[in-house]
Amino acid sequence: MYKFRYLLLILLLHQSCEPDDVCNVENPSTPQLVFRLYDANQPSQLKSVDTLRVKDNENESILQLINTDSIAIPLQINSNKMDFDFMISGGINDELLIYYQTQDMYLSRACGFQSTFIINEIEISSNQNWINTIEIVTNEILVDTLAHVKIYH
Repeated sequence: MYKFRYLLLILLLHQSCEPDDVCNVENPSTPQLVFRLYDANQPSQLKSVDTLRVKDNENESILQLINTDSIAIPLQINSNKMDFDFMISGGINDELLIYYQTQDMYLSRACGFQSTFIINEIEISSNQNWINTIEIVTNEILVDTLAHVKIYH
């Protein structure tokens, strides 16, 4: 009798599961904004910096990378503007203002929503100490495996 109850319980639990109850690894997460650093004199060549420190001026959070030519920065889904200080070794910094829009896309019941972003404008608000120019490669941020913005220095 007990075996029948356990079998019935297992069958009921099995029937209540849906195929999308598990969020797979293939489902993308909210993408990050990817910057690539290029040489201003040779625009097709990547140019790394010894130390790059990125500070979110609103949350005071700091991301520091050593000897890098790219950086991925998370954008806030509840805002449409972010303010960052990009500082290289020697204390030389430029302040970047990023204006964007957020779009939410429904993935599944288990995974919920994914936010994607559309970059409207990026401006250098300081005296352009080490960044010469900025080029937006693609306005839509759907995946974070490709460069979205090029920084020439």
